[in-house]
Amino acid sequence: MPTILQQFKVPLSQKNNIPEVIEKLTGQRVFNVRIERLALDYRSKGNPHFVCNATYNLEKIPQNTDSETLFKKYVKNNDMPHEVSIVGAGPAGLWAAYGLLLSGHKVNLYEQGKPVEERFRDIRRFLKSEIFLEHSNIFFGEGGAGAFSDGKLNTRSRTEFSQAVLGDLIKIGAPEEIAYLAKPHIGTDKLQFLIKNMRKLILELGGKIHFESCLQDISVAGNHLNSIRINNEWLPCEALVLASGHSARNIYEILSAHGVLMEGKSFAIGARIEHPQSFINESRYGSLSPLPAADYTLTGKTAYSFCMCPGGIVVPCASEPNGVATNGMSYSRHNSPFANSALVVPHSIEKSDTKSGIALQRQLENAAFEMSGKKFLAPKQSAESFLAKKGCLWDLLPSNVSCALEAALHEFEKKMPGFIKNGTLIAPETRTSSPIRIVRKENGESVSVSGIYPAGEGAGYAGGILTSAADGLRLATHQ
Repeated sequence: MPTILQQFKVPLSQKNNIPEVIEKLTGQRVFNVRIERLALDYRSKGNPHFVCNATYNLEKIPQNTDSETLFKKYVKNNDMPHEVSIVGAGPAGLWAAYGLLLSGHKVNLYEQGKPVEERFRDIRRFLKSEIFLEHSNIFFGEGGAGAFSDGKLNTRSRTEFSQAVLGDLIKIGAPEEIAYLAKPHIGTDKLQFLIKNMRKLILELGGKIHFESCLQDISVAGNHLNSIRINNEWLPCEALVLASGHSARNIYEILSAHGVLMEGKSFAIGARIEHPQSFINESRYGSLSPLPAADYTLTGKTAYSFCMCPGGIVVPCASEPNGVATNGMSYSRHNSPFANSALVVPHSIEKSDTKSGIALQRQLENAAFEMSGKKFLAPKQSAESFLAKKGCLWDLLPSNVSCALEAALHEFEKKMPGFIKNGTLIAPETRTSSPIRIVRKENGESVSVSGIYPAGEGAGYAGGILTSAADGLRLATHQ
């Protein structure tokens, strides 16, 4: 059994020499050092350091953590039909495909958008010239919504499935530090290359990937799926992994029409707030430099920060031609002079309500589009003018959300003086998560229509790249 060493300090200069730090602390030669968590602690200005949790052995033991290793344990537990169709090539769909191929299934993966390299060109044109494409945008295309947001791999708790995903990412080119950093981050610029490598891995295992292939309908007989319509062609299908993401609103309409049980799910709405990165650095570190671009996590009585992007930018995004929302992203170097984070307010929805969540999202996004002169430019104003109620966001956001943000700004100002003066609000932030959950059994199958296996964020069972991929992988094992 490995020895566990928790909460020990690591000087900034020793980040890459943690085995040596452990040997100095224990006075023993150590092997198989596994860093479970490494977090930057800057609570005491002037003395930042890392805090580390790690395990180690006193002798060499072979180690390997990835999906191939995992499926040696679970390969006999999957009882899906041999041939499986997957809709959506985001993290959940890609890792469901990979897992099912490892367990011997035949896989066809359908993605309404384009390959990631073509998708990135379309997104650049959208950001530069506002040329909107319905199926190739910041939400849709190979890699899913996370591919063009931030490349964050955050999760509240690590499972054997999330650890396997991290192992897979390292195997296809991600830095090894993502396995242990408290807030691992690949970056939008590098994530596209990993997605291409994941595609190659799926194809090498015999999987087939069909781009620009949109799910238009399903056919259900006797509460069992029997076919799907892709690009106006009906295809036989007895097992469908539905990994369509949190913004494929047409999928919910299709499922509702065929009696697939869904329920309303609470989510959050609000705005992005942007600050100079220098202000965030000064607030967190003091005058010390150079250090990585600082981040923050703020939780108040009425609102909280979400998806904080140090050294990043705010981007307008859309999945429909007459609406605009916001998102944050950053590249691997975090070298933008600005930082941004969502400031969001919880929005409760009854389980019986599967309509109002999307309706509210669409209402806010359409209003923002109109407010911007029918352009894909999210409305913005300074935090000071927002608090003075002189700007546009009080007209855009629901009054309860604006009041909650008002209270949160004053609360966060006490924690980070200058938060208001240096802040710019950009709205709306509406796509924090799906407002709908597709109800499924413990094995991942729909409770109402057999043969449908909802997965990832769009199904309401994940939140982010890592948890979505892990959910797809878990689904492939029926665990």
